Amino acid sequence: MSGLLIILATTALAAPALPDSQEPALATEIPLPGQPFRQHSLEVTLLPGVWLPRMVGTTALGGNPIRVNDEFDLNANEATPNVELTIRKDEIWDLWFGAFGFSTDVSAAFHGSTQTFGSLVLNDGDPYTASLDMTSVAIDLSVAVWRPYADGHSRSMGGRNRTWDGHYIADLRFSPQFGMRYIDVDQSVTTAGGTEDTGGEWLAVYAGLMLELNWRPQERIPGLALFQMQGSFAAGPALGGDGGVMWQVRAGLTVQMTEMFGVMFGYRLVELNADNGPYTINGGLQGLFLAGSLRF
Repeated sequence: MSGLLIILATTALAAPALPDSQEPALATEIPLPGQPFRQHSLEVTLLPGVWLPRMVGTTALGGNPIRVNDEFDLNANEATPNVELTIRKDEIWDLWFGAFGFSTDVSAAFHGSTQTFGSLVLNDGDPYTASLDMTSVAIDLSVAVWRPYADGHSRSMGGRNRTWDGHYIADLRFSPQFGMRYIDVDQSVTTAGGTEDTGGEWLAVYAGLMLELNWRPQERIPGLALFQMQGSFAAGPALGGDGGVMWQVRAGLTVQMTEMFGVMFGYRLVELNADNGPYTINGGLQGLFLAGSLRF
C-alpha cells in the first residue's frame, strides 16, 4: 500500500501544469482595463399584471356634468387586466407598448339634485343601472438623452460602474418620450324612462419625460439582482369627436430577484377631457398596478 501511495504522489508532482490560457475562467471575472464590456444590444421586459383603478370625474350627455364616482356610484376599484412591454435597444432607445380593458357597473338609487342624461331625467331616489367601459392601447418611444453614470460621463467611475456581465451597477436615465394612445369609452344609463348608450373614441398624441434609476447591488443583498424606480408624465391633444386633451402618469418600483424574474409595484393614471357630440367626459382611471416582471 505504501508503495502505491508513493507512485501516485510522484505521478501528481510530475504532471505538467495547464498553461494560463487553458485554465477555466470564473463566471464573475471582471474584464481587464482596456478590455470592452459586454454590450446589451437588446433587452425585453414584459409586465403582465392587474391594475386596480377607480373611475373619478364627470360625464355629461347634453346636460350638466354628473359625477361618475359619486352620483352614479361607479366608484369601485375594478381588477383590470393590464399588460406592458418594453423593448430596449442599445441601452438607449425604449419602445413601449401597453393595453388595458376596464369595466364597471352598478345598480342603485340616484342621489343628488335632479339631473338629465340625454333623454333621461334622474331625480333623487330614482332606481337606475349604469355602466362604463374604457379600453385603451398605447405605444411610445423614449431615448435616454442624459445618463450621468454611463461610460464617458464624469460619474462613470472610469469603468468601475459595471458588473461582471456588463450591466451598469448604477444607471440614472432622463428620457423624453413621444407616443400615441387610443381610448374607447362606452357608457350606458338605464332608468324607468329608458336607456341611453353613448361614448366616444379618441386618439391622443402625447409627449412627456421619463426618469429611471437602476441599481444592481452585486450580491451585497442576497436575493436582489436589480432595484429599479421609474416614473413618467406625458400629455397631449385627443383627436376624434370634438377633441380634447389626455394626460397620463406611470410610476413603479421593480425588484428583480434574478435578472429574469421579479415583481413590480406601481401606479397608473389615464385622464381624458374630451367631447364627442353631446357626450363629454372629464375624468379617468387611477390606481395601483401589480405585475410580474420578466426580462429577456
